[in-house]
Formats: sequence, C-alpha cells, structure tokens
Amino acid sequence: MLVSGAPGAGAAFAAPLMRRWVSNRRSIGGVAFAVGLSSLAIGALATTAAARAMFLSGHDYRMFVVVLTLSSAIALVAGQHFTQPVAADIHRLGLVAEAVADGDLTQRTMIQRRDEVGRAADAVDRMVARLADAQREREAVAGARQHLLSSVSHDLRTPLAATRAAIESVRDGVAPDPDRYLAVAERHLTTMERLLDQLHEFARIESGQVGVERSVVSLAELADEAVEALMPLADRQGVRLLAAATGPAHVYVNASELSRGLRNLLDNAIRHSPAGGQVAITVSGTDRVHLEVTDQGPGFPTEFRQIAFDPFTRADAARPSSGSSGLGLAIAKALVEGHGGTISLGSGPG
Repeated sequence: MLVSGAPGAGAAFAAPLMRRWVSNRRSIGGVAFAVGLSSLAIGALATTAAARAMFLSGHDYRMFVVVLTLSSAIALVAGQHFTQPVAADIHRLGLVAEAVADGDLTQRTMIQRRDEVGRAADAVDRMVARLADAQREREAVAGARQHLLSSVSHDLRTPLAATRAAIESVRDGVAPDPDRYLAVAERHLTTMERLLDQLHEFARIESGQVGVERSVVSLAELADEAVEALMPLADRQGVRLLAAATGPAHVYVNASELSRGLRNLLDNAIRHSPAGGQVAITVSGTDRVHLEVTDQGPGFPTEFRQIAFDPFTRADAARPSSGSSGLGLAIAKALVEGHGGTISLGSGPG
C-alpha cells in the first residue's frame, strides 16, 4: 500500500502546481518535455520502490535500475522528437494569428493535420479568407461610391452651368433669342431629371429590389410599347424605329422593370445611330425567348466592349453632355439578369 499510495499522493499534490506552471510557459515543446519528464519520474520512483521490495538479489536490482534509466532516456528523446512537429505547427498558428491581428490578411497557416491542431488551423485559414473577402468588398464599395459621386458631380456640372448661363442671359436682357435660351435651359433640365431618375433606379436595383412582383406578360407587346414610347426621340434623331416578333413570347417577369430595360437598350441604340439609320428590335422563341436590338451605328470600340455594362461608362467619355449618364446599359443588364436572363453585345458594328 505504501509503494502504490506514495506515488499517487505525490502526483495528486503535484498536478495543480504543474497545471499552473504549464499555463505560464511560452513553448508547447518545453511543456511537453516537462510533462513527460514528470510522468517518467513518478513512474520510475514507483517502479523502483516496487522492485526494491520484490528483488532479493542486489545484482538483479542494479540491472533493473540500469534498464529503467536507459528506457526513460529513450522515452524522453523519442517524446521530444515526436512533439516537435506539433510544437512547430502551434508556433506557426500563433505567428499567423499575430500577423492577421496586425492587418496582414495574406497569411495562411498551411498546416495539414487531422487532429485538433489541424482543425484549428483550418478554421483560422477560413476565417482569414473571409476577412480578406470582406475587405475586398469594402474597398470595392468605397471605390464604387467614390466613382458614383465623381460621376454624378461631373454629369451635373455641365448642364447646371449651361442652365445658369442661359437663365442669367435672359434675366439680364442680353440674350438675342430668349426663347432659344430658355429651350436650351429646358433641355439641360430634362437631362438632369433623366440622370436623377436613372440614379434612383440604379440605387433600387443595387439594393436587390428587382422582379419582386411578377406576372406572365407578352415580351412582344413590351417591345411594341417601348418602340412607341421612344418614337419621338427617334424622330428627332432622324432614325427609323422598327419592331418585329414571331409570336407573343410570354415571359414571367415584372412588366414595368423589363420595359424599363428595353427602353434603355433602344435609347442607347438610337443615340448611337446615324441620321437616316434604322434601329430594330426583334423578339423570337417560345420556351427560350430571344430579344435582339440592332442599329446601324459604328459599334463600340474594342477596348470599351469589356466595360460597356459597367455603371458610368461611356464609349466617348469626352462627351458628357450628350444626354447619356452611363447608366442605361448597366440598368438594363441588372434588370435582365435579375429576371434570370442574360445580356451581351453583338460581335460587330450595330
């Protein structure tokens, strides 16, 4: 009882002290070595005491002590060797956590293990990846917001200045043709009103409010209505506007939203068509409906085609007063894709 009870009592007394000591160490490898050494020491003492009581021959007892010492040394060396990879991975995990805390979201643990350390490393890597994605999204949103403010201020500055100049000329009595000056001011006010209307629509789309209320409608009828609505603009531009359909082409959409997208496409085609040209909108298909808008314009430059559907982009950035806000195609794309469709540019001019 004394041989068995004394080591147990010693272990029970030392355990709380070892727990407190372990929690204050800086190296997991040192902790593993100290724990292994303590466990071996307690086992060696218990085993030695038991052997002393059992062995009658001093030679046998000394041989037992030599074997026990060698075995303990081998166990310590092997344990230290086996714990080194774990200690290295935990150290790597700590370094990555410190780097992430300092703002470096490119760090990864690169630890491949199936135990608790491996699961913790995988969780850290996934967390850092999500933080990096969130940071990229914040930067993109900040850049888009800055681009939005810059574009809006740029697009409003020219018509506002022209409107102010026209009104001041009429007010001061220096306008040779007041009616013409007021017509210019009215045209610029219409441009600003159109820009604000598109900004409101773009903000609504960006908030995810697309296609909330849907019903079955005829895409051919929507195309006819869009042509009728834009006929005055086409007449002013000297452009012939046509619509053709092979059938009703029923679709399940929000009619007002899709109509807005069609009008944006037609408006863009009319503005880029030469005087005397033709813009046509054709609808075909039954199960899978296809709508195509063609014009006789020169087409977009090659370098612009990749960004044609991006907000606030124009094929001719030097003409901000042309009445185009750079939102028409972006809104059309968002509305079409919001209803499960796809939109793309043709391969050639028009």
